[in-house]
Amino acid sequence: MAETRLTNNGKKYSKSFSREVTFLRLLRFGFLLSLSLIVVYIYYLHLIGNLQQTLLDIWTTHQKVIISLSILITYSTIIFQLGVWRGRKR
Repeated sequence: MAETRLTNNGKKYSKSFSREVTFLRLLRFGFLLSLSLIVVYIYYLHLIGNLQQTLLDIWTTHQKVIISLSILITYSTIIFQLGVWRGRKR
């Protein structure tokens, strides 16, 4: 049972930074930070009128990688969703 204020019976635990911050929280924070920076950069490119040219340059130089990653992510998502549906039926 998880100990709360009512169930700890006077036990004092020292709270350290490493116990409060988990790796998944840091990973989520990093992902959201990078996502917000990408949105700000896209907005900046839109303001200066260079968004379309930049996206075309990225597509032409990294076309094979983008297609390969899209296929991999789609395949993984489909397999995961099939597993979720199969697990719910049981």
